[in-house]
Amino acid sequence: MVQAAHTNWGGGKGRGVKADDNLVAALCLGCHYEIDQGKDLNRQERQEMWLKAHHRTIDALRNCWPIDIPFPDAKI
Repeated sequence: MVQAAHTNWGGGKGRGVKADDNLVAALCLGCHYEIDQGKDLNRQERQEMWLKAHHRTIDALRNCWPIDIPFPDAKI
């Protein structure tokens, strides 16, 4: 099963507010948990893990992205 994991670093995220939907990564439940609440990775490792997944997600969606919605910036 795959989940949309929103970034935890910027993108409008705040207390009780998810980041923008353009800032998601397709992750399995275990990886999503590890990035959000895991204790085995430090902050930098979690950010890098999410960012790699975000770039893979963007690449996978590139050819079917709606033309009226801005495409996410892969430089994040």
